[in-house]
Amino acid sequence: MKKFARLLAKSIEKLFNNLKFRHKFIVLYLSCVLIPLLVTDSIILKAVYVQEMNSIKYDMDYIAGVYQNYFENMLSSDVTLANSLNMNNKINEMVEKEYEDAYSFYDDYYEIINDSFLETTSGLNRNSVVLYADNNDILDAKFVKKLSGVYMQKWYQDFIKSGRKDLISAYYDEEETNEFRSKRKFYYIKRLDYYKSDVAKIVVIGHDSSTLQSVLKSYGSKYPAYVFVDDYCVFSTLGDSIIRRSQVDLNNKNNVVRPVTIAGTRVDIVIVNEEKVISSAIRDNWQILLLLLIFTIIIPLFMLGMIENTVIKRISILENAFGSEKTNTFNSIQNVEGNDEIASLMNKYNKMVDITNELVTTVYKDKIKEQESDIARQKAELLALQSQINPHFMFNALESIRMHSLLKGETETASMVDKLAVMERQNVDWGKDFVTIKKEIESIEAYLALQSYRFGDRLSFDIDVEKDCEKYMVPKLTVVTFVENACVHGIESKASQGWIFVRVYKGDKELFIEVEDTGEGMTEEKVKALLDDIENASIETIKSKKHVGILNACLRLKMVTDHTVKFDIESETGVGLSVIIRIPFDKLKKTEGYE
Repeated sequence: MKKFARLLAKSIEKLFNNLKFRHKFIVLYLSCVLIPLLVTDSIILKAVYVQEMNSIKYDMDYIAGVYQNYFENMLSSDVTLANSLNMNNKINEMVEKEYEDAYSFYDDYYEIINDSFLETTSGLNRNSVVLYADNNDILDAKFVKKLSGVYMQKWYQDFIKSGRKDLISAYYDEEETNEFRSKRKFYYIKRLDYYKSDVAKIVVIGHDSSTLQSVLKSYGSKYPAYVFVDDYCVFSTLGDSIIRRSQVDLNNKNNVVRPVTIAGTRVDIVIVNEEKVISSAIRDNWQILLLLLIFTIIIPLFMLGMIENTVIKRISILENAFGSEKTNTFNSIQNVEGNDEIASLMNKYNKMVDITNELVTTVYKDKIKEQESDIARQKAELLALQSQINPHFMFNALESIRMHSLLKGETETASMVDKLAVMERQNVDWGKDFVTIKKEIESIEAYLALQSYRFGDRLSFDIDVEKDCEKYMVPKLTVVTFVENACVHGIESKASQGWIFVRVYKGDKELFIEVEDTGEGMTEEKVKALLDDIENASIETIKSKKHVGILNACLRLKMVTDHTVKFDIESETGVGLSVIIRIPFDKLKKTEGYE
């Protein structure tokens, strides 16, 4: 265990050694302030959340219990009333009796109604109490009606289909158009069968939706509440709008659902929790949260900034005082502030700078002389590379003249010597290392003209140079070298007619020089080897090789462009070869004679 602890400590120490001070302070703040704070606040918020949820649950359970008691009492009262009517002999005899005329019915009706309790019970949270009898001798009155008149009513059809002795029926009457009547219908129905009779009798107790709304809303629930019978909502805190059971999430664990079973029917009381506990907790305790924010985030961040100013900023000053890698200079630190370890380090640095400046002053002149010597040596090597190529052109040109004289016996020596003179005039001009593209193209034209005497109809050439490119400077005899290579290794080895194309044009940021021939070409392996030789070309490698024309030209171009020149070679055996040279414009000059 101790070994593991030591390894862990070493790993952490190594990690911290690779971090900058700013990042170390951030890690310190995160690990010692912010993360512990977040953990602590999470625990506190969870406790607040649980307490708030318990409080909400208690309130919801309370209001659900109030609604449950109300409905149980209301429906129990309906059952009691229906049972009383069922056992009332006078009322049963009245609705079963055969009457000679309407007057006889009304005499019995008013006598019995006045002596009964129907007048007093019909107004107790009930919209209506009506006895329906299958007796055509009775007339439709307030408390007694013919059963035949309600055969098509939904509550009656529900009752018949159920086959029960009593039933709670609830539904929405979509055809209800009276603005004073609710579309919500809620009835308790009971069959009157206490006294055996051939006359079918039922009592229907209807409840007024607006009365339910008024009474239940008076309990002051701040949560949405619903009372469902089957799929129908008989009460809602949202008003008289039509709501189905499927529109309310009864399975939500945050809701409270109280089932009440009366007359074989389940009545569900649903209290819905839509309140965002976290947002309410933040709203109720925003002052405390603001103080936590100030003392745990804002103040530590402010102190972190102050530490950065006193430590990291001065370390940055010390780092910048050492100078950049390009200048290799050391600068003294002015106005060192403080008396801590960093200030002491700055003062010691200033002493070191004084000693270093004395040493630099001593060796500076020797360094300048050494640099001048290196420059002279590089220039001599460049001139040696250039002079190495001169005899090569001379011998090729003279060989063309000799072969022409021997084979043809024609007197065209003056023209050939003139072409040779054009080449040699540039070749022996040692005052300049660079020539314009225009001058280089003149040498190429002279060289290809001489080669035309040698190859005759076997050689054709085309030179295309953009006008804007003619004044750019290149090392002399570099492009000619690629043209000569195209003649010797491309056209000479081919028995049929061949072409050489020379193109010079401008790209977006580079000058393009292309030399293309339709000779025998090269294999992919040889192209790759040549590109490797060009990439690794140096004075030493050229001294060790026999054929150095192309490498010589490439190395000279690389030396004068700070190795930014790019070479591409495209070749296909039996088809030809193309060399593309790309030189950045910022490495080219337009002034003729620039050294």
